[in-house]
Amino acid sequence: MACTKCSGSGECNTFLLPFNDLMNVLSGKWKIRLILCLQSEPKRFNEMKKCHGISPRILSKELKDLEMNGVIIRTELNDNMKAVVYSLSEMGTELIPIILQLHKWGTDHRQKMLAKMH
Repeated sequence: MACTKCSGSGECNTFLLPFNDLMNVLSGKWKIRLILCLQSEPKRFNEMKKCHGISPRILSKELKDLEMNGVIIRTELNDNMKAVVYSLSEMGTELIPIILQLHKWGTDHRQKMLAKMH
């Protein structure tokens, strides 16, 4: 089946580049969970670690990836503990309705697949 977005001259790859970018930003077990965790309010590292049961090493890596991609903002607080708080950037906030739409699709898909099994 041919791609409906191109004529076979490389346009398809160009069309798919933004999807590749999206998958790179959201890929993995933790990124969507972390984005949703920060949806309501900024959180400290340990709050997110406890909430999800994620190892400190993996959490640190995922937060750095999200920060590098402009999805979250890392803010150092000016207190004696040198605490850091993470929050969603504007770009991260724009992802919330997209993630919720993907959730809806996943829920609908799951129900359809379960119905087929019965």
